[in-house]
Amino acid sequence: MLVSRDWLSDYLRLDAPTEALAERLLMAGLNLEAIHAAGNDTVIELEVTSNRPDCLGHVGVARELAVLLGLPLHLPDPRPLESGPPADVAVTIEDADICPCYTARVIRGVRVGPSPKWLIERLRAIGVEPVNNLVDVTNYVLFECGQPLHAFDLARIRGRRIIVRRAREGESFTALNHRDYHLTPAMGVIADADGPVALAGVMGGLGTEIGADTVDVLLESAQFAPLVVRAAARGLALASPSSYRFERGPDPAAVDWASRRACQLIVEMAGGTLAASPVAAGRLQAPQATVPLRGGRVAEVLGMDVDDQRQRNILGGLGFVEAPAGGTDSRWLAPTWRRDCTREIDLVEEIGRIEGYAHVPDEVPLSARRVEVGPRERIGRVATDLLVGIGFCEALTRSVVPIEAETTESPWTTRPALSIAPPLVRGADRLRRSLLPSLLEARSGNAAVGAGRADLFEVARAYLPTAAETAVDGPLKEPFLVSLVTGGDFPLAKGIVEALLTRLRIGVEAWSEGAERVEWRPVDLDLFTGGRAAEVVLHREGRQPERIAVVGEIAVGQLAQRSLEAPVAAAEVRLDCLEFAIGRDVVLRAASDSPAVHRDINLVLDRAVPWGTVAAVIGESGGPLLERFHLVQVWEDAERLGTGRKSLVVALALRPRSGSLSGEEANTVVAGIVTACAGRLGAELRR
Repeated sequence: MLVSRDWLSDYLRLDAPTEALAERLLMAGLNLEAIHAAGNDTVIELEVTSNRPDCLGHVGVARELAVLLGLPLHLPDPRPLESGPPADVAVTIEDADICPCYTARVIRGVRVGPSPKWLIERLRAIGVEPVNNLVDVTNYVLFECGQPLHAFDLARIRGRRIIVRRAREGESFTALNHRDYHLTPAMGVIADADGPVALAGVMGGLGTEIGADTVDVLLESAQFAPLVVRAAARGLALASPSSYRFERGPDPAAVDWASRRACQLIVEMAGGTLAASPVAAGRLQAPQATVPLRGGRVAEVLGMDVDDQRQRNILGGLGFVEAPAGGTDSRWLAPTWRRDCTREIDLVEEIGRIEGYAHVPDEVPLSARRVEVGPRERIGRVATDLLVGIGFCEALTRSVVPIEAETTESPWTTRPALSIAPPLVRGADRLRRSLLPSLLEARSGNAAVGAGRADLFEVARAYLPTAAETAVDGPLKEPFLVSLVTGGDFPLAKGIVEALLTRLRIGVEAWSEGAERVEWRPVDLDLFTGGRAAEVVLHREGRQPERIAVVGEIAVGQLAQRSLEAPVAAAEVRLDCLEFAIGRDVVLRAASDSPAVHRDINLVLDRAVPWGTVAAVIGESGGPLLERFHLVQVWEDAERLGTGRKSLVVALALRPRSGSLSGEEANTVVAGIVTACAGRLGAELRR
């Protein structure tokens, strides 16, 4: 980022030498590359890290200097006069996942010509050649606040329509650099009634560029999804200052500010009349984190005392807004341009770098606290310890996989896998949506070298594309999974998953406690053999049921593709959905003095009713006296039971927490279970 000292002087009074300013910025985290003269100006070249897109504009750098030097910051408050009739332009967003918000302002009757001397000098100082007053203004505002803009010749917008959508297969586009590009649906475009007129977030098109004969201007200011812009810029090798900023996520609040600022400057330099009110589509995505800061935490981490009021001044100067918290603690609403600040330690770092790390004493030992292991790491250890204990070996596979692996249906999403361009690994350009295909390949590789009994597991993340409305915050969700493959059948894999749930005490005594419970249901996934697979559904009070695991025998076709011999069973569990079980209190009770009362029931019901459904009904209807139950036998006989009917023999163990259980009380519980199965499942008691 090239920063003009003369430009910075618009926002704050700078009396210190340029070298001193650069040194302060360097010590605050903006690496200094060089300082050089540019005419009557001096330019500071800074290296801006990817988490600080706010400093990719002069306003952001000025804000840093204002806090570092204790100077007042004066920012423009553009209020352009909207005196013209409303714009006769329609804006439509067809794919909100690439562009949540798009605004357009129309200026009629402009005069295209050279820019004023001051504007030309500032642009040239930072290495930008002037074009004309309209284009120069959009470049100026880009390097002022970091929000890219684009100006279209309104007369060349066919149909007076702006459509934001994905490119269609086979579409081509001629950019402002006079080169033709072939587009793919992974790229976003700005189109008019006939086709693309700009590549979203990257570069405008030659057909609608501002020329000497331009009279009416449509000014674009929008919010584009970083992943889509990155895919287009890298896929076409077409990087630009706009794509560089959109890939990092500029300040959402600057979308309107930049548009107003540019309109004001255009009217001042090129004349014209600004149409009343902008034309907008979509909804701006501007999430802001609320971050707690405990009293004394800065001194504990940095080893230096920073006065509470000084801490408030630093955070307030950086744009954080304090919210009531009580006591010595505080809570801060992060500004829209600092989406990298989400944790308490981020606030400590901000205070430390502004106060100056030179103030950190090097002779005073810092106090240290035991690092707390979070629920995610703890549940990963539980799963690892269990599987290693029963003979599995831990595998480590890549997060990127070839497209062939991602043609297998994922248990967690129906959205196609996200692709990476260029690939991080040759031949692997998809982010995995499940660990199972990779584990099967690992088992196949072991079998090929003679290790045919490779029972493998992996604890890692998968990557699921998000819905359109959340794409700006991030293109994916990252579920935390444990997956396993073993040479066995469905009951073996089912037993391992049940052992993990038991270790986590999920579903244990849930029937009597009214807490969570798990239900096994048949599932149809192309990875598994039909009729030999199940999903595990978690029921929790106050929450919707959710799939937490899938278990099944790998289909013969899937095994053949990998040269594996049957049987092979596999399971995958969403550990991130089970973190609630880590750290909760375990209630210990004395064993009952009374022996359990055992009863068997023989239920006759439709063959299609799975045991998991029957178990759920028995568990719910058994009440606190039902200690445990299990399936003893499944029997089918069309002559005795009827066509399509089966018999399930279920063993029940009944025991009170205290006292004894009479035969009459036991019979009442059994009768309630039979009645529930009859009413909800159409079951009959076979005597």
